[in-house]
Amino acid sequence: MFEFFRSNTGKVTFMNRRDVIKIIPFLGVSCFPGMAETMQKKHGNLSREYLDRVCGLFEKIRDNQQGSMLKASENIARVYKSGGKCFCQWETGHSFDGDLFPDRPGDTGLFVVGYTLGTPSVQPHKGDLLLINVIRKPLDDDIGKRGIYIIGGPNPWCGDIEHQELLTDDNRKLLIRKYSDLWIETYTNIYGALIDLPGETALLGPTSAALNMLTYWAMTADAVRLLASEGIPVKVKGDEPVLSEKIRRVNLKKPLAVSYINEVIREIRQIGRETDTVKAIAAGAADRILAGGKLYVYSRYREALSGEADAKRGGLALINATFADDTNFKGTAGDYMIMGIYRPDDEVDLRMLAKFRDSGLKIASIGPSTVNGIKPEGKTVPDEADIHLGRIGDTYGFFAVPGEEKKVCPTSGILVNLMFWATMVQLAQDIMERTGNTPGVLSTGALKGGAEQRANRIEQVKKRGY
Repeated sequence: MFEFFRSNTGKVTFMNRRDVIKIIPFLGVSCFPGMAETMQKKHGNLSREYLDRVCGLFEKIRDNQQGSMLKASENIARVYKSGGKCFCQWETGHSFDGDLFPDRPGDTGLFVVGYTLGTPSVQPHKGDLLLINVIRKPLDDDIGKRGIYIIGGPNPWCGDIEHQELLTDDNRKLLIRKYSDLWIETYTNIYGALIDLPGETALLGPTSAALNMLTYWAMTADAVRLLASEGIPVKVKGDEPVLSEKIRRVNLKKPLAVSYINEVIREIRQIGRETDTVKAIAAGAADRILAGGKLYVYSRYREALSGEADAKRGGLALINATFADDTNFKGTAGDYMIMGIYRPDDEVDLRMLAKFRDSGLKIASIGPSTVNGIKPEGKTVPDEADIHLGRIGDTYGFFAVPGEEKKVCPTSGILVNLMFWATMVQLAQDIMERTGNTPGVLSTGALKGGAEQRANRIEQVKKRGY
């Protein structure tokens, strides 16, 4: 049995399993003199590198998957129009419902969430559709014979990924492509992350959720457009007021996927204007962590940023996730809180912020600061937090489609995700520059040796805090 080892150069080599296990306790605990200076000169700003590389992947999807995504949208619209059901098990967080939380502004009634996972509200039948790239056990071999149109995509822990020989035997059996009628390539890699840190075998900076959110909303946009062109509206979720008749609406003859991707890329580029804020949040978190405190990451709904941050492959092992009214939350005055928000004046978020404040935590918030392009009157999380990242994007959807009363397809989920992970990359760089040590990054049990690596990094956090 052989394992992979990823060197600082990014080269993948193979080692005997016994040798890998012997060195696991020492990986990621670098303490070389001058390492911080060397790392700074070699890598520059790692959070900017992370965002630039994600934008590169988004551009690759835009330039190479337009046709496949449009075909997917056409089939989604076809099934919906005929009265069939479109099932969705497509990763939009650390799960398939990460950006599809209850009453998500801009989401639609196109999909039934879940298929082999969760409990779908209805059962699938011949003529239905399945959008899927998340499975935890092999699909039934007869799934392709049930008359269900399958749109598949890759996932880092499944056997359709490049370098699948690095996966465990069980994970190599998780196949989707061979059952798919249509394939949407997202260009994720087997590590599910991008940034190589000195002395660490796992890459930092998850990407799969952002890649999948992008494709999900791009396909949804054109499905809604195609239905609208035939006078078939969809139910748009959220509390957005009915759109004015004077609002500019999209041209139903022009595909929307590229426009959506370009808008997301534009907004991500604007995060660069808030680099000082990213650094300030990372520095504040590092202050507390290196003084013995903890970093907590919150979102109102467990499946949103809280779920994305919780023990994520490619994430920092030091992260502690929490959500609204979490009875296990034990934060204290020595800790740091990052709140992921999707509406600046959400009443539950404001109530939880007050609770965190009473506990003495330092609080940063990440997310949209406007509702329909306007800063809300009264209290908002961005104003009440000690520092806020997210002067871009909006609470509601991006496209005003003729025949729809609310805008569809928000960008905020992608932005919250990427702003958060960019901040975590910056936090890792901050810790390395201050201590000369590399903070632990989590691998995944889907990779050979990954379970042992994860256990090691978690134990490492217990001993030194990061």
